[in-house]
Amino acid sequence: MTIEILCTVPLTPAQAQRLAAEVPEARLRLLAGRVPPEELDRAFAVASVAFLFGRELTPERLAAARNLRWIQCAYAGVDAMLAAVPQLRDHPVILTNARGMHAATIADHVFMFMLAWARNLPGYLDQQRRAQWRRLPTRELAGETLAVVGLGAIGREVARRARAFGMRVLACRRNPEPEEGIELVVGPGEIRRILEPAQWVVVSAALTAETRHLIGRDELAAMRPDAFLINIARGAVVDEEALVEALRARRIAGAGLDVFAEEPLPPHHPLWGLDNVLITPHNAGAMRDYTGAALELFLDNLRRFRQGRPLRNVVDKARGY
Repeated sequence: MTIEILCTVPLTPAQAQRLAAEVPEARLRLLAGRVPPEELDRAFAVASVAFLFGRELTPERLAAARNLRWIQCAYAGVDAMLAAVPQLRDHPVILTNARGMHAATIADHVFMFMLAWARNLPGYLDQQRRAQWRRLPTRELAGETLAVVGLGAIGREVARRARAFGMRVLACRRNPEPEEGIELVVGPGEIRRILEPAQWVVVSAALTAETRHLIGRDELAAMRPDAFLINIARGAVVDEEALVEALRARRIAGAGLDVFAEEPLPPHHPLWGLDNVLITPHNAGAMRDYTGAALELFLDNLRRFRQGRPLRNVVDKARGY
């Protein structure tokens, strides 16, 4: 049977040629960018494999996709796709994602936030704009404690780098088995055990029903007054209203935020006006060639798919990651 591949990820001509050469017998439909909805409808109706970001899939298209056996999502997070198409959870189609693909890149972003706050970069930038020469208080990461909330590929990479900086590392994950190089791993019910001693809290957990507002008022209250919260996961893992209150009251030292409950972050949002917050526009995972990296993952999985071997990064659709 001919494999029908639907690709809505925007490929360069060279990347499209690589994909076509990998499966010369397949029928390849490249439908990136602004495509008439009816053309996407027809493509989903015959596709056996789909390589996409997720927003293209609708309940109607999933219902019509009688031959669809596998979806490769080019993102690590599939929460938005599962929320938009809840029928996907019970559908027999295999769903794989890009988890781990940009763990190093996101860890770079985490340490950009951490080093900026530790070395008082916002203060020095403000002084530079005013042509002021004055030494400001700073701190070292070495000897401080990092709490990693969510110990997947990103969380483990953050922990690895923290150890290289000489930090003590604690962590929280759903199944609290010990992890080499991490002093203490707890489950969500004991999360305050790692929040209370930490000067740095990095949120890297997938967004699920269980992790929504995992960091709420009580958890923020458990943090030290000199602690910084870094969120590169999903905005809703943190109770944003409670976070604004804690930052305004200086109950925690500050935050580095790449993700938000509403994106883009509205111009009137109070987070914009706080001097103890660093904001980036959900680009912690941005890479020099994101599409190329996603294509490599897809091609590897495509070979596995054709050979009947297990696919990489299969999502547990019931759990949401």
